[in-house]
Amino acid sequence: MAGLAVAAYEPHRDRVALKCLAQKTLRFSPVVEAIEPDTLLADITGCQRLFGGEERLARQAASEIQRQGFTVRAAIGDTVGAAYAVATAGAELLIIVPSGQTRAYLEPLPISALRIGPAVCERLEALGIRRVRDLLTLPRAALPARFGQQLVLRLQQALGEVFEGLTPYQPEETLTSRWLFETPVSDWSIVCSVAQHLLVELFKQLMQRELALVRLDCILHQEGAGPQVVSIGLARASRQPGHVAALLAQKLEQVGNGGRPRPALPGPRPLITGLTLAARRTEPWHAPQGELFQPSRPADGEALGELVDRLTSRLGYEAVLRPRLVDDHQPEMAFRYLSIAQTGCEPEPIVSPVGPPRPVRLLAHPVPIRVVALAPDGPPTWFAYRGREYPVASAAGPERLETAWWRGPDIRRDYFRVTADSGEMFWLLRTCDDSDSSTVPQWYLHGIFA
Repeated sequence: MAGLAVAAYEPHRDRVALKCLAQKTLRFSPVVEAIEPDTLLADITGCQRLFGGEERLARQAASEIQRQGFTVRAAIGDTVGAAYAVATAGAELLIIVPSGQTRAYLEPLPISALRIGPAVCERLEALGIRRVRDLLTLPRAALPARFGQQLVLRLQQALGEVFEGLTPYQPEETLTSRWLFETPVSDWSIVCSVAQHLLVELFKQLMQRELALVRLDCILHQEGAGPQVVSIGLARASRQPGHVAALLAQKLEQVGNGGRPRPALPGPRPLITGLTLAARRTEPWHAPQGELFQPSRPADGEALGELVDRLTSRLGYEAVLRPRLVDDHQPEMAFRYLSIAQTGCEPEPIVSPVGPPRPVRLLAHPVPIRVVALAPDGPPTWFAYRGREYPVASAAGPERLETAWWRGPDIRRDYFRVTADSGEMFWLLRTCDDSDSSTVPQWYLHGIFA
């Protein structure tokens, strides 16, 4: 499709954007709830008088979000459930449900608009219940036994029979330290020195509140131009000003150009009139606990976080990745590399695999090998790999795995867990084509257990 742009899905950026939108929406209502990935709920009771009515308030709020580059669907209703349902499934971009007409607006909507799980929706649709009006004809007393209590609860909340409140979004307290120069300066070494001094003051505030820094913004106020923001994101919360100072100095060096700040706008280089350091994101600080008789090394985790911060500062978040297991039958596709910004550097819980064991070392691609088997469909009795011969002591299998159809031609594989006479364990596979008996199977080595 002409003009179609494709971008990688970055959930951490979506969360940040949603919080920013929630912050902007607070000017229309003091009670705003952000629901990932793309929903804002606001209680505007009594607020409409300040904006000239409900419709003008809704249009102003929608325009504010549209200015940020988002498409908006908005609705106002007597209940949270009704407003959500009409906004997501209604025919217009802005719908205001008149007071007392909630049921009439809900009846033509699909049942999925009630915020029930997809499994419940599938079971209802299989019975021919596709609209809210169909659901309202059923006896409610019989619904929980077949579809769960949530279905009845969501229906009652949407109709106003059961109260549903909001969990207000609480903006994080932003700690800042600021310096204004008596006269604008152009010496970049002075700017860096002042930034280091402000950083020490900022960390004093963090320690007084028992907080740790996660994201720092350094705002450079420029004469004759808008402010320039230098941001530092940490892989894990830190209370080490020296570590953050080194990252900040590196960032400022990238901004500086021959000892002078780079111009933010065309024309003469602007002068720096002041600096502001803002702790945009913080976390409660939990001091590491050591062992009494066998002291642990609590600094190991901090050292790893500092290493990740240095790498991402130089290379960018998208260049520092970590693997994560995913549910996929094709072994070489059963993991994804994710940005460290999405996962952090904290160790993830080890999940025991379900089914037959998998090798500790999985080769990037199956390697062709020579194999001897007593029967065409039987396990191997001998194979050769890298110039060495391996008589097989025992073999378990086959385990049939098929590749995903959307990745190309369907490929079937039979895997065997093989133990050689030397005690080494390997993961061998044999390609198979059940539709053509004349096809000669090919053997490969795909993994090594130990």
